[in-house]
Amino acid sequence: MDGERYAGVMPGRDGAAGYHLFLLPGEAGALPWQAALAWAAARGACLPTRSELALLHANLRDAFPDAWYWSSEADAILPLLAWSHDFDNGTQYNFRKTYSGRACAVRRVELAPSAAAPVPLRQGEHYAGLILGKDGAPDYHLLLQSDKCEPEYNSWQAASSWAASLGHSLPSRREQTLLYATLKDAFRPNWHWSSEPGDIKDEAWCKDFDTGVAYQTMREFDGYACCVRRVLV
Repeated sequence: MDGERYAGVMPGRDGAAGYHLFLLPGEAGALPWQAALAWAAARGACLPTRSELALLHANLRDAFPDAWYWSSEADAILPLLAWSHDFDNGTQYNFRKTYSGRACAVRRVELAPSAAAPVPLRQGEHYAGLILGKDGAPDYHLLLQSDKCEPEYNSWQAASSWAASLGHSLPSRREQTLLYATLKDAFRPNWHWSSEPGDIKDEAWCKDFDTGVAYQTMREFDGYACCVRRVLV
């Protein structure tokens, strides 16, 4: 479709097919959830899932203002609520369906079902998807290392040194957003260090893999960490 943008790959899990995700041009503003669903359907598309919104955040951040957007997902426990994604800090909230929010539309192109990742995986690795370059073309594949190597409760500097000792690094903030989109279930629902120092001295960025929020905290605090490997396309 004219004007649409490629957002990357949502990998398949448990033998299911993965797919490519595309963001359609244009958006809707100030719609309640049910009206947002109808708006996307009228375009022959759909609202993105919570995971797809995180993927859009990782690869197409420049397409969105610092605002929240409806997902296609109703709250499984509270029927009056539906889920949203904040493109400012990555938080995923459940709001009343009657609230007015922004909406975008996506379409999916299914990949052939396959248990194999697009790149060879080492033992214990998980395929997280593509990071796109500034031109929108695939830049590199991101791979999450085995959770057996994951340390607990280390300072930012200790976590950074641990990842370097394995020949890898902590994920960047953008890479953490991709991991939240495609491999959220591989993480404890707690905060994890990123590779990025904060804007304030003695702080660094981290991400909460429960709510999705990214924020800065003191480097001396003890947090979880994981490391990643990158394979150029």
